[in-house]
Amino acid sequence: IAFQMPDTPPSFAIDGKASLLEEADLGLFNGMLTTNLTFRDVLSFRGLYAPPYVSSDFQLEVRLFGEKVRTDEYFWHPFQAARHGRINDVEVHSETVLCDGLRAALLRFTLENRTARAVRVPLEITIDGRLDRNEVWDFSRPQSATPTRNRADERRLVKANAAGAVAVATDLPDPAWEDAASLWKTTVSLPAKAKRTFHLAVAIGPKSAAARDAQQLVHSPARFIEEAQAAWQRKAQDLFEKLPTLHAQDKRLEAFYNRSLLHLLLNQWRVPEFKLQPYYSTGSMIGGCACSYLWDFGNNHHVFSLYDPAAQREHIKAFLSIDLTKHFAFLPITGQAYGPWYYINQEKIIFHIYHYVLNTGDVRFLFEKVNGKTIVDHVVEQALVGDDLSKDAVLVDYGDGNHHLELRREYRYDHVLPDMNGRRYAYYLAADELCRMAGKATVNLRNRAEAIKRLLRRTLWSPKHNWFFWLDAKGKKHLRYTVQMFKLIGSPVLDADQERGLLSHLNEDEFLSDYGLHSMSKKDPAYDQVDIDNGGGGCCSCFIGPIVKKLYRTGRPDRAEDILRRVLWWGDRLPYWSDSLVANRKDYRRDTPLQNAIGSVSAAQGIMFGMFGLNVDVDGRITVNPRPPRFSPRIALHGLRLRGRRMDLLVNGNSFTVRADDRTVRSALGRPVILERL
Repeated sequence: IAFQMPDTPPSFAIDGKASLLEEADLGLFNGMLTTNLTFRDVLSFRGLYAPPYVSSDFQLEVRLFGEKVRTDEYFWHPFQAARHGRINDVEVHSETVLCDGLRAALLRFTLENRTARAVRVPLEITIDGRLDRNEVWDFSRPQSATPTRNRADERRLVKANAAGAVAVATDLPDPAWEDAASLWKTTVSLPAKAKRTFHLAVAIGPKSAAARDAQQLVHSPARFIEEAQAAWQRKAQDLFEKLPTLHAQDKRLEAFYNRSLLHLLLNQWRVPEFKLQPYYSTGSMIGGCACSYLWDFGNNHHVFSLYDPAAQREHIKAFLSIDLTKHFAFLPITGQAYGPWYYINQEKIIFHIYHYVLNTGDVRFLFEKVNGKTIVDHVVEQALVGDDLSKDAVLVDYGDGNHHLELRREYRYDHVLPDMNGRRYAYYLAADELCRMAGKATVNLRNRAEAIKRLLRRTLWSPKHNWFFWLDAKGKKHLRYTVQMFKLIGSPVLDADQERGLLSHLNEDEFLSDYGLHSMSKKDPAYDQVDIDNGGGGCCSCFIGPIVKKLYRTGRPDRAEDILRRVLWWGDRLPYWSDSLVANRKDYRRDTPLQNAIGSVSAAQGIMFGMFGLNVDVDGRITVNPRPPRFSPRIALHGLRLRGRRMDLLVNGNSFTVRADDRTVRSALGRPVILERL
């Protein structure tokens, strides 16, 4: 491990033999189009989701000798996949590639005759699907319902209706279209030991554009494939020019870190019809959850300020433009609000603003206006949701919406919630500091935070249970052992005995299993194995990073790395991460379309700002205080850019080195290096 940038960015490819994703959940994405890769056979894919156009039941399937070609092996890349199979002594290799900057895909396949005799290969290409233009892309995958009229012309098929078209072009010889069966038929001759390559191009969108794109792709397929590969290489290179590269003695940690950051690229849309350019969705694969949830986007406040601060500003303003006391998301095309109030909204938006300003030094952002109010005024307004400074402090009653844990059975977690009220302390302090930076007369949120702390201890803390009660609508006390309570670790809202008490539950009998962290204690009656995200079977993929970061920053590296080592399999066994991953086996939540969750980026963020001990204070000083895990005592971050500095961090055993610009500082573990403001 040394201060050396690799020649190429980390690869995100994964061997299909390692992937745990079911076929229905594996997709490809290029920023304008996503489709479902049907990896069990070599020559098909299905579903076209290219906002605002959708053909959810689209199917392209090629059969040889009347049969599908079963896949023997495949390799996945974010925008393309390679598959291989064999049928009747014919080797079949295919590449499915989503083309850069287009709502279009290419299927290139090679047929190789392995015998000493000529072979005639009959092909049937099924092409089917309805088409719609959909303006609302929310949680569910949009569904197409409007039939198309087919027009086949030599080697091109256009399936069109009033919404637009799906166009398919090919260089296969003499395809004959059978409209009733919705398929092309042709025959390919393969001399002995010969191989031939063919292409099918698919494009969706306005009729003229789709027809043009499909024709261009099949006319110059090699060029478009090379351009798609080069474009992805540029995206990956750009990612690791703006964000640091992790080097680790244990390569599983590198894979975990890289896979976490991949979700930035897999949710980055560049669609002309979208409100923001670029636009970051909550999930994108195969069309699900293309709206932007503050719950998920809000987890990545550090990373966004390093990778794409301009987009971070625009997304913050988009969230502030909707009523965050009533809604949790906005839609990508219209920017309209979507969904009910998530109580976490206020914390998420305040910390996005806070860490954006700290990590970039851009205090001027606080004076920009949204809906006639400055950003800093919005901060104070969001901090005081549920509070009235003209009255004594109270613990907020969040009502009866079941919008925090969303438990599925008869069990509830509503009204006066200890984790949500406890989290007010930290974001009150952040709001107060933002006011100070903006020169705004303070409303003394620090004193209010202390009043909340006293109320929380006096009203809800149970020394007997080492846990906090929650209160129902009648003020009756209950215990709910949710992982959310660990989000308070490191906050001054907790006294030392309370922090120790909460952490006493972080054990194998309650919250830990071999492959992860449970969102509900296994001893809680509300524990539900099926309800992965907050019900107990596992936890949201966005929970690991923040909790690990808090454990590192409170001087508990052993506990942090204990959680990390349990989830390192995420980097090796999943092309991208579902919103929720199982803790007691290697598996993921399968009952929602939410895939490649953008909140997953917070895992890499936890490594940067937890394991490496990075911190920026309100005066612009940067602290580096790394704690390498025992399973990988040698670690390094190369190319960190923070507050105008470029840094490399190298940890080797009991010492570490910080190279910032032209200065090199060495220190022992446990002795932080502080870089003064430039």
